[in-house]
Amino acid sequence: MPPTSRANNDKLSIELLDPSVPSFPGSVIRGHIVRKAPLDAPSATVRARLQGRAKAKLVSDNGNSKSTYRSRFPFWDESDVSDIVHEGAIDTGAEESLSWPFSLKIPTDVSEKAVNRGLKDKEKRDYFIKAPLKTDGAAEIPGQPLPGTFHYSNSGFSKKWHGYVEFWIEATITVKSTRERVGKTFQATLPIRVNSKPPPWPPISDFELTTRKCPGCVSSHRLVPGMEQAELSFKQKTRKFFGSSKVPSLNYAVEMKCPEVIQLGNPSTIPFTLSAIPNWEKTSEVIANVPQVMAIKSVTVEIETTTSIICPGTLDTHSADKSWKMLLAKTSQEVNPVEGGLALTCGSNEKPLDLGAFLGVKLDVLGRVIDAHTGKFASPAGVKIEPSYLTYCMKVEHMLLWEIKLVVGGESWGCSGKQKLRILPQSLGLTVGDNGEVVLKGENSMAEDALSFLATGVDIASSSLDAYGAISDLIELLGG
Repeated sequence: MPPTSRANNDKLSIELLDPSVPSFPGSVIRGHIVRKAPLDAPSATVRARLQGRAKAKLVSDNGNSKSTYRSRFPFWDESDVSDIVHEGAIDTGAEESLSWPFSLKIPTDVSEKAVNRGLKDKEKRDYFIKAPLKTDGAAEIPGQPLPGTFHYSNSGFSKKWHGYVEFWIEATITVKSTRERVGKTFQATLPIRVNSKPPPWPPISDFELTTRKCPGCVSSHRLVPGMEQAELSFKQKTRKFFGSSKVPSLNYAVEMKCPEVIQLGNPSTIPFTLSAIPNWEKTSEVIANVPQVMAIKSVTVEIETTTSIICPGTLDTHSADKSWKMLLAKTSQEVNPVEGGLALTCGSNEKPLDLGAFLGVKLDVLGRVIDAHTGKFASPAGVKIEPSYLTYCMKVEHMLLWEIKLVVGGESWGCSGKQKLRILPQSLGLTVGDNGEVVLKGENSMAEDALSFLATGVDIASSSLDAYGAISDLIELLGG
């Protein structure tokens, strides 16, 4: 079943009071239910309801047959968030229209009761948010903070799948039956955008750096002081070729400090530090305690994003995922330590290299890579990173991948690594007041700029996002 579509006509329609205002968990959506067509009803009920759910669908094709698997999670019971705006008679003429104001408060959390309804005990352990294991088999899938609107689809060779989180307002006029007439229900639907609760202002300053160590060893006569540019003799080359223990060797570990958390729209560049720690005990005596220059030949940093869905089956769980990589930063240089350049010093008490400042990359509020040195976009037009995301039947995860190539003593050496990465949405200086109104706190131009992209009205949010992206991409292409 596809996402809910807009269904408005003269018999019944829904109008938001201000579609440009963003909605978050805990905020109140206000609008009107409108009837323009004539209606004569002695007794009728007019109601507005807010609905929200997560759904996933997977179609597997093995060439001979197709199998379809589905997940569906209502976030609350269908009448939990409702507003009865009229009960009684309705009588309108041909030229008249009626309008009833409504207000609906968005829940802050998913209802555990609604999520578990209709699920078998086995199914409760078949999702990304699982029921805890219990011997009596009575565990329930836990609730979670209300996730924001989300949609992803993918089609591969043997699998076609999609997953989405959607919210919509449903309006109804229910005309009650009488002796003279049969009851009837008119209905309108309006999809809306609900945003995940954003991190508070100001943006994060703690990127939760973690250390990754790569042990290394190089052997070269050029490690000896004064031999850096010397011509090697035939004997020295022969010893090197056969791996003789008489060739001086340097033992060390390269430490890369990488973030475990980064954030869209954060004004700070993404931090990385690099250092080389010598192991003098395992280093040849002739070069022990001699600092060595390790020229950085290249550095590559990427973010790998994986979007996944999961659906229960009769016997097994069925899942699908799609991964793609986005280049965060890449630098390379001709290596000549004598002439300087980007380099590490492998020695005692040496300061780490601030690689993050050199690379100078950050992500804008839409998840595009920006070169902090030039202010230009470093990612291809239309390519962006989504924040990390998790709900019952779908998730978005990230890995940080890095590769470093060095030259020390004329010898090439490299290392690589990866780690889990959590990407936060942009911080917004806003709060949801007691009356459900979204209020900006302080001077926060970033929040003001972002509001149109987060608009409750789906059409406004989509067009704002498309226009912003198109303008930015055009500026990039023109070299602005």
